[in-house]
Amino acid sequence: MATCLYRIGRWAFRRRRLVGGLRPGVPVPAGAAMAPAGEGENLPVPGTGSQKAFDLPGERR
Repeated sequence: MATCLYRIGRWAFRRRRLVGGLRPGVPVPAGAAMAPAGEGENLPVPGTGSQKAFDLPGERR
């Protein structure tokens, strides 16, 4: 794995102008492809500190 990443990094460094020119256009399509399809991400995990903090306002009513 380290060899593969090294080669990618070396290739990107040698072609940094090309990579720099392509970089601004890459995040938008990549982000759109990874975005959820409108589904909510309300997944409670009982017993965790963050879930307890999330539940506190509901308990105080």
